[in-house]
Amino acid sequence: METVFILITLLSLFAFVVGMFSPKTVKCASRGKVALIFIPLFLISTIIGSQLSDDTSTQEKIVNTTTQESESQEQNKPENNEIESSIGKPIEIGHFIYTIKSVSFHKSVGNEFVEQTADGIYMLVNLSIKNISSETRTLDGSFFAVTDTNGTKYEFSTDASTALEMSGNKTLFLKECQPNITTKGTLVFEVPDKGEYYLHLIGSFWGTKTVKVLLK
Repeated sequence: METVFILITLLSLFAFVVGMFSPKTVKCASRGKVALIFIPLFLISTIIGSQLSDDTSTQEKIVNTTTQESESQEQNKPENNEIESSIGKPIEIGHFIYTIKSVSFHKSVGNEFVEQTADGIYMLVNLSIKNISSETRTLDGSFFAVTDTNGTKYEFSTDASTALEMSGNKTLFLKECQPNITTKGTLVFEVPDKGEYYLHLIGSFWGTKTVKVLLK
């Protein structure tokens, strides 16, 4: 459409110039009629053509901007290195091989002398960990996290773990894992209620890859 108006502009300008010398050539009786017809036609087609050009340029800018923003978002999107696994399946990641044995829920943990009661409920994850590196590795809460199906995160419960440990149960809180030895123990998380949760595991303190295990 823009091309059509450019063509009309050029033709009207040409007709005006020719009509000034020979009005009959452009089917006009006088030079005044030539000016009356072709000058408005020239101005109108020039204005419309200019507007169409601006609209096209604006649309191209919008498309280019949208494309650049989409590409930027894709480039800045964090890489998802998390893989999924399941209960009972050995999971090798980083310095360790994890195997989730079972999951249970308890309102309180410990014994009559040392007891911790949850505001929600304690989720106990029984698992084994084998250190496959050549050095002793100390486990802390940064190696583990739990999320619900909506992505809400729950941290390792230090108080519940201490109560379990002092009542004779083996936990993995600050556990030292020796090379090539399998360590068994329990992780404790306080969650709102019983349900399906994901346990997230990493293979080292600076690890970027994680494993997600559905607990149910």
